[in-house]
Order: sequence, then structure tokens, then C-alpha cells
Amino acid sequence: MSRIDTFVWDARFDTGIPIVDAQHKQLVDAVNLLGNELLQGDVSEERLQALFHQLAEYARHHFSDEEDMMRTLAIDERHRLEHIAFHRQFVEQLVSIWKSRASLAKPAETVHGFLASWLTVHILGEDQSMARQFERLNKGEAAADAFAAEKKSEDMGTSILLGAMGRLYSLLSEQNAHLLTLNLGLEERVEARTHALAEANSRLASEQVELTELLHKVEDAQQQLLQSEKMAAIGQLAAGVAHEINNPVGFVNSNLGTLKTYAETLLTVIKAYESSDPAQIADALQKADLEFMREDLPSLLAESQDGLNRVTKIVQDLKDFSRVDQADRQPSDLNAALESTLNVVANEIKYKADVVRELGDIPQVDCVLAQINQVFMNLLVNAAQAIPERGKIVIRSGLENDHVWFEIEDTGKGMSAEIQQRIFEPFFTTKPVGKGTGLGLSISYDIIVKKHGGRMDVRSVIDKGTCFRLWLPLTAPVST
Repeated sequence: MSRIDTFVWDARFDTGIPIVDAQHKQLVDAVNLLGNELLQGDVSEERLQALFHQLAEYARHHFSDEEDMMRTLAIDERHRLEHIAFHRQFVEQLVSIWKSRASLAKPAETVHGFLASWLTVHILGEDQSMARQFERLNKGEAAADAFAAEKKSEDMGTSILLGAMGRLYSLLSEQNAHLLTLNLGLEERVEARTHALAEANSRLASEQVELTELLHKVEDAQQQLLQSEKMAAIGQLAAGVAHEINNPVGFVNSNLGTLKTYAETLLTVIKAYESSDPAQIADALQKADLEFMREDLPSLLAESQDGLNRVTKIVQDLKDFSRVDQADRQPSDLNAALESTLNVVANEIKYKADVVRELGDIPQVDCVLAQINQVFMNLLVNAAQAIPERGKIVIRSGLENDHVWFEIEDTGKGMSAEIQQRIFEPFFTTKPVGKGTGLGLSISYDIIVKKHGGRMDVRSVIDKGTCFRLWLPLTAPVST
């Protein structure tokens, strides 16, 4: 039977501290091994005892190493104490599960769920925060400043998601502690147990309300991630747009300087004529070179007008791309929207690829145009970044079965079948750390499929390229 990993390690979990990452991976391997054993049936008491012994040794070495590093590097005391508290909580929970295992239907399954949850919250939360503060301390920052900078730089969307996961983990911790309390002296406290169960039911009802509120917060976080990803992408494109604007503005400015010189020369000629002095007039005409000005002036004005028109077009395309005045669905020309987005991302593409247009005759689509523009931008920028040197991007559109479709195809590196299966997962990225958020395609999928009732297809061949096809219904779904 092939192994199935229930906890998939990726770059998000790397702290950059070799000993810490190595120890984390040891625990991940233990979790995945236990998960595969559970797929074949519950584990034996003997195996469970060996597992708890392994976890006790892991906790002793790993927590000691982390706490020694925090002490040696003199990390802020507030973080160190909070971090140590999480270590103690891990040990307490393991002890609680071990002592109450007789009352658990499947104790190994409970341990597996606890470890997977703890790993996610602890690594993405405390350990990543510790690693970032270590990096600042190694650069010479004061501990208090590193701690303050870490708190200030926390991403709201990620904090809400980790907070929700942490709350769920805390609920599991409370339940484990409660089970241990009930298991101790059960025969002597039957009446107290009944009362405790009544309180537990009341608490569960209260927690149900709290979990509902947490779900709303997660939904809000999703919206914040959508906006933050768009703002990050727009920030990335800002330099390119500035370059596109600076070129025409530059030669218009140069032309204005020449026109200013011509105007001063002509004013000198006029002044000479006003003096009625033939010698002065002749001298002014000789210096003016009116014949050259007569030929140069029309081209200067035409070139300047063309430059200003280009700036106006870029500004209009930016406005069409952002659609700040449109938050609701309305019929939209998506061929025109794609052209506007192409102009906005032109600087990202022109040095990497030639764009080939094969746009069909399509009707307007009922949609939130700013969101569709964001999908176009994500796919176009991804296509350009997938091309190693110089290639081609082909954009197509058409109409089929009351749906319009768009294709964005590149001649880039392509993707393996394994990567294609994961590209729509939140935070999954094949780009180097710091070069991509892993949210672009996930958010694009959410916009097309969940918000507009459409579909996203992908086909890709290694070293041949990738093609994304979007399907959108002409009218909005009944419920979105």
C-alpha cells in the first residue's frame, strides 16, 4: 500500500533555522506514519506506548533547543515566556490524552488530530515569529524593537485564520483536560460528573455561537486577502506603469523645451519688425532659421499630442482596470476589459513575450468587472513569469452554450501533473520564498467559480507551456 501524507510539508513551514526545521520534519514524519497506520485500522496499545515515548523525547530535545536559542540570542522576554507557555501546553495535553486514553474510543486518532493541529498553529505562529525576530536580532536590532516590528507587521488575514485555528486547537485542549478530570475518581463523583456534563453542554452551545462568529471572521479574512492580493499586484505593476507614462511625458517635456526656444526666437523676430530697423530685421531672420522651424513645428506638435494621447489612454485603462465606481454586477465587454488589462501589465509582458490576439465576437457578460480584471491580470503576469527568456502569449475568446470562454496560453516552462493538482490551493506557490504569495490562482478560482458560477480549466506540458481556460455564464447564477 502506497504512503499517503496527511501533513504535507512545504516552504511555508520553513523557519530558516536548520535544527528547528529538522526537528519539525521529524514530528511531521511521525504524524504521517501514524496517519497511514490509522488507515489500516486502529493501532495497538504497545504501539501507542512507543509513540508517547517518542513524543516525550521529541519534546525534551526540541523545546530545550528552542528555549536555549531564545535565551542565547536574548529575544524579547514577552515572546520567550509566551513561547515557553506553548511548549508546556503541548506536554500537558499529551499527558492529558495519555491518562484519559481508556475513556477514548480511538486514542491514536485523537493524538493524530492533536499533533496535526498543534504543528500547524505552532510553526506558522510562534516558531515563524521567533525566526523573524532572530533574523532582526542578528542584524543588530534591539530585542524590544524586533518584537514590536513583528507585532506591527502581522498580516490581518493570516492572523485571523491562525486565530481561528488556534481557537479550535484550544477547544480540543480544553476537552482533553476535561476528559482527564472526569476520568480521575469517576466512581466517586458520578453526581459531579453529571453536573459537569450539563455544564459542558452549556459551554458547547456557547462555543457553537462562538464558532459561528469565527466562521464569519474567516469569511471577512477571505475578502481582506482578496483585496490585499489585488493591492500587492497593483503595487508590483506600479513601476511598470510609471515607466510607460514616463516615456511619452519625457519627450513631451523635451518638445516643450524646443517649442519654448522657438517661441522666444519668433518673439525676437517680431520685436525686430516692430523696430523697423532693416539691419536688425535681417539679423533676427538670419538667426531664426524660419525655414527649419516651419518644417519642425508641425512634427513637434504632432509628436507631443501623440504622447499626451498615450498617457490619457494608460490612465483610462487603469481606471477601467480598477473600476472603483463599480462594486455590483453589470453587463460588461470582457474583450475590452482584457485589452485594458493588457495595457496595464504591458511593462511586465513586453520584455518577455509577444502577445497574439485571437479574440472572438462575444456578447456582454453579467459580472463584477473589477474582479474579472484581477483574474486576467493574475493569469497574464503568471504567463509572462513562466517564460524563461522570450516567448509568446496567445489570448483567445469565444461563445459556447450560453457561456463565454477565454484562453491565456504561454510558451513557458509548463507544469507537472502533481503541481497542476495543487495550483488552486491557498498559499501554494512554485516561486522562490518572497517572490509569490501563493494566493493569485486561489483567489482567481474563487472569483470565477464561487462568485460567478464559472469554471477554470488548465492544461500544461513540461517545456511546452500552459493554457488556462475560463468559462463564465452570460447571466449571474441564482445564488452566488
